[in-house]
Amino acid sequence: MGANTAEAAVPDTIQELTNRLTASYANLLTAATVRGVVQDCYQPLSNARIPNYVPILVEHSSRTKLRQLTRRSDPTILLHEHSDGMRSHSIARVYRRVRVALARSA
Repeated sequence: MGANTAEAAVPDTIQELTNRLTASYANLLTAATVRGVVQDCYQPLSNARIPNYVPILVEHSSRTKLRQLTRRSDPTILLHEHSDGMRSHSIARVYRRVRVALARSA
C-alpha cells in the first residue's frame, strides 16, 4: 500500500507555509526564528492520524506565536541573553525562552 497522499502533502504544505510566513515577517523576525516557530507548532501534529487540518492548525498557531513575538519591544533580546560564550543557541532553546517570557508578561 502506498502512502496516503494527504499525509505526503503535509510536509510540502508546511514548507510553503514557512516560506509565506518568512516573507510576511521578513522585516520583523529572522527566517530561522520563523522556521523554528512553524516547526515547533508542527511537531506535535506531525503524526496526526487524520492530517487534513494539520496545515490549518499549524498556520493558526504559528501566526499567533509570531504576532506575540513581534509585539515585544525587541524579540531578538532572547537570542543574546545567556550566550554562555556560544555563537548561537538552538532555535528550540530560544523558542522555550520566548514562551516563558510571553507567559510571564501575560
